[in-house]
Amino acid sequence: MSPSSSSPWLRRQLSRRGSAAARSALLMSALAAVFVAGCTDEGGTTRSGAAEGKPTASAPSDASAPSAASDASFPPSPPAAAGCAGEMLDHRDIRHPDLGPVRVFLVRRSGSDGPAGCVAAVTGSGRALAPVEVDANWSMEDPLRFAAPATDSTKNLFVVYNPGRYDGVLVLVPTADGFADIGWRSPDEHYSGGRFAFYYARPVGPGKDGEYAIVHYIKGCDPSCAEGATAKVTLRWDGHDYLPTG
Repeated sequence: MSPSSSSPWLRRQLSRRGSAAARSALLMSALAAVFVAGCTDEGGTTRSGAAEGKPTASAPSDASAPSAASDASFPPSPPAAAGCAGEMLDHRDIRHPDLGPVRVFLVRRSGSDGPAGCVAAVTGSGRALAPVEVDANWSMEDPLRFAAPATDSTKNLFVVYNPGRYDGVLVLVPTADGFADIGWRSPDEHYSGGRFAFYYARPVGPGKDGEYAIVHYIKGCDPSCAEGATAKVTLRWDGHDYLPTG
């Protein structure tokens, strides 16, 4: 607000106090206007509710990578090259340490002889990464879902799956070309686990260090699998693998 648009009283006061007082009055008016309008996006808070964690109309991005999609345009569902045809269940936008913005999709595959679920990913340039096929029993509640949050301070991404009895954890570990091989022992058997696949397990955290631990339950079969004891092992990331602690 300029002095010319002020009230007559304010104009008299400004002329009495001189140019310094006028600048002060103008500064206070400008600050008041900014306060009423709210901070801009550049400042990180608005009146839209985004700063309070409320949903917005934009595509979901993982909390640990808030700007993951800011410089990329992603398709709403996996491209054909991703090899995951079916119903798109959910997606997360992350910032891959080598490839930049990446969108990861969870897909319920169309009827086929292959595994029922699929994890697909596409880069900001449109390149489809190698998919991860995973068994999921749709009679279970949310048998294929992202952990919350989906990523932790390691930049690994965590997906919870359930092939029919217990939950398991898939960990997508970034590599220069995409994500590391999950390491299934058999392409048709998702109860047996792999290097980055843990059946009968759950992610715990992230902890104070910003990282997830994986609590892995191992069922013994002595004297039988029905009567065997269950051991609980906590696995933590060492920079290359998830290894038992203690």
